[in-house]
Amino acid sequence: LNIKQWYQRRVRGGSYIIIKDQPCKVDSISTSKPGKHGSAKCAIVAKNIFNGSRHDEISQAHATVKCPKVTRAIYQLMNIDDDHLDLMHENGSTRCDIRVPSNELGDKIREGFDEGAQLAITILSSMGIEEAIESKEIE
Repeated sequence: LNIKQWYQRRVRGGSYIIIKDQPCKVDSISTSKPGKHGSAKCAIVAKNIFNGSRHDEISQAHATVKCPKVTRAIYQLMNIDDDHLDLMHENGSTRCDIRVPSNELGDKIREGFDEGAQLAITILSSMGIEEAIESKEIE
């Protein structure tokens, strides 16, 4: 796993951080002023990048947070075989280890494939998890 440590005060909206062992994208961050008995605090609101669940974290502004490496790759859909996507990258490499999502995106991918459309599938990967997050038709 490729994880970096950042000071909490360096985190901005749109940054990726780990909250409760889940990779999340920061929606908002607010910092309180230091009080008479303590240091400044940061309140972070973030969403899981894979399932969209909301996570909150409050900690000291000088604390460190873990930041995961998040990669995004676009593949062309070649086939759907037993609930797995057969994908080809623009460099010619193929893979068939990504499952068809079990949500409305999965329905959209199956429907487009059944109609014969050429689809570009975006795969997001972080912390050993890889999922299809977007589908677009290629002209």
